[in-house]
Amino acid sequence: MNALSPLPPPLAAPELAATSRDAMALAALARDCVNSGVERRVLHVRLSLIPARLREPRHDRLVREALEPLLRPTRARLYELPGGDLVALSPPPGDHLEETRRGLARLLPEIPAETLLPVMRLPAEAARLLTVVEAALGLDDPGQEPAPPPPSGLPPPGAAEMDAAARALATANLAAYLRRQAIWRLAPGDAEPLPLFTELRPFLPDLAAAVLPGRDITAAPPLARRFRIAAERRMLAELARPQEARALGDACLPLSLASVLETEFLRLEALLGPAGRGRVLLGIPAADVLADPAGFALLRRLAGARGWALALDEAEPDLLRLLRPAALDGLQLRLRFTPALLAGDAAARARLDAALPARRDSVILTGADSPAAIAWGWQRGITRFMGRVLEAR
Repeated sequence: MNALSPLPPPLAAPELAATSRDAMALAALARDCVNSGVERRVLHVRLSLIPARLREPRHDRLVREALEPLLRPTRARLYELPGGDLVALSPPPGDHLEETRRGLARLLPEIPAETLLPVMRLPAEAARLLTVVEAALGLDDPGQEPAPPPPSGLPPPGAAEMDAAARALATANLAAYLRRQAIWRLAPGDAEPLPLFTELRPFLPDLAAAVLPGRDITAAPPLARRFRIAAERRMLAELARPQEARALGDACLPLSLASVLETEFLRLEALLGPAGRGRVLLGIPAADVLADPAGFALLRRLAGARGWALALDEAEPDLLRLLRPAALDGLQLRLRFTPALLAGDAAARARLDAALPARRDSVILTGADSPAAIAWGWQRGITRFMGRVLEAR
């Protein structure tokens, strides 16, 4: 598809291979529109929604005949996707496209036109179009919210068990439980992503299963928070060894506000010195900032004096809108991508864009697990990402 997307597995049937080529060409065109700002109108003919009992070869022929008037005078292009959907791209203003849409709606009355024949605009809705391509290619569909994990049915730990877990964490070797993931810079037109930081954090589910077997730490949020802080403090203690501190390099450390104010972190930052501190980005959860604004204000003053870089972490769009724009001054922002961002209307997009920092080079989009997430970020001037789609590179 492009530098961001894994290729689908080989397809045996020539016609399926041809539709896959169409899908990849369509994704590349969407990316080109983002790069250049060239506008296109998109008509998605979702033939895959029509039940098989209602589809016959003559129906496909009638649909293509209905599309012919659009293709001739407007330099529109037609793409066929795996699964049978058709996508027509036309230059603006799109009058011929809307006329064709009305004709198709009369021809296919079984499903409402809003569902069967959606219209999109490029580059503004390039991310939405990429979700269509990904679904057609059988890749993960970011348009679907992941199902929440089912309740484990296990009880939360008791006070004595939590005390024992905290003691175990104080001397545990966390090497097997630390997760590293890169933060990348990727701008439209870049041939390859550039690694900027390595995020380092304890992976709490595996760690909890090791020190609290048979207990569900998430069943009691206060205990989960206490467990997270204990794990972070242990990670910081391990990083505060001279050899580990020297090897830390360009790192992002997502930490609870309470962990940054503990002795383990202060010992690490003393070992790093001015040069090392300037290479570390600290991510503080937005929920902690809202819960303890005075503590975060103290941390910001310390960061300014000591030369740390700070980021507002785990920022959901709804939570971000609770903050005044001035609250982000001098901070980086780690915004979490969610599939819901692709479904918002123009008003919702405008509200979110207004809440983002004016300097988009201060924003890191986390959860960028699909090309659609990258395209969504590019549309907003975001060029720093963290997620599976870039890790796969």
